[in-house]
Amino acid sequence: MRNQSKKLFATVFAIWAMFIGPIIAQSVTEIGNEPAVETDMAAVVDSLQTTEPPAPADTPPGDLWVASYYGSAFHGRRTASGEVYNQYALTCAHRTLPFQTLLRITNPQSGKHVLVRVNDRGPFHRGRDIDLSYGAAKEIGLVAAGVMKVEVETIPDRSVVSDTQFSTR
Repeated sequence: MRNQSKKLFATVFAIWAMFIGPIIAQSVTEIGNEPAVETDMAAVVDSLQTTEPPAPADTPPGDLWVASYYGSAFHGRRTASGEVYNQYALTCAHRTLPFQTLLRITNPQSGKHVLVRVNDRGPFHRGRDIDLSYGAAKEIGLVAAGVMKVEVETIPDRSVVSDTQFSTR
């Protein structure tokens, strides 16, 4: 019984330290104008409170990524950006690209391409770089394969596309 009490105490203490440690570190950095702790710790604390990545990332033209898609199981749920997921809209999920980033996704085998907008975080399967909505996956022929390598290119100028392109069809 005494051994179980020690294990329980150790577990409770570890959980407490995991949640309270970052709060204490943030409080220490806010004392005075000079940060008392490394700024990296503050970045870690900030990343726990936001879904936005720390900095935008550019993708060179023709960069190959492993893509998959997600559909009906998530249809109608909120995405990480706060909007409701529509499986027929031309959207995607990426771990670090800022929300609203436009990407041209090309199936290198068929040459079909689609413009998508980042509105969610993911994919959460190891070895995959991007999750396309069902609608986007259908446009390039990804639905039958399920997972494939695709060419990804960032579209820097938003004026080349209309916002209606990314809504319900």
